[in-house]
Amino acid sequence: MPLAGHVIAQNKVPVQSSPPARPQVAEDVKAWQGEEGVEVWILRYGPREENKALVQITNIDHPWNQRIQIMDVQNDEKKKTYSLMVNGNRFVSLKMYGMGSGELYLPNEKQSYRINYSQSLSSYGNAQHFLTDYLNQKK
Repeated sequence: MPLAGHVIAQNKVPVQSSPPARPQVAEDVKAWQGEEGVEVWILRYGPREENKALVQITNIDHPWNQRIQIMDVQNDEKKKTYSLMVNGNRFVSLKMYGMGSGELYLPNEKQSYRINYSQSLSSYGNAQHFLTDYLNQKK
């Protein structure tokens, strides 16, 4: 019979924590190519109903070059828009129209860039690598 107040030593085994779950993404990265060699890479981020996407713009002389950002996606009958907050205001960065065409807008740029869907460029995209690049970028 144990004595009152007597504590039996317990063997504590360190608990190994599993790595955090990776966010859900679409299977394919979509690529768009445009004027002056600009490229736009888009990957659905999270569950479809959350309407979010990871967007990377490359080959452009702008602070957003190579940066992967989460954007809100809004669909209507005529176009799909991608937006995010810039300096406290909602900024529409992409407008995608039917037939694989769209326009890219960048903060502090006077002109937009016309872009078109590129099946060949899209074939180089890897959704899980793109997600890893985004997750590593945040560190």
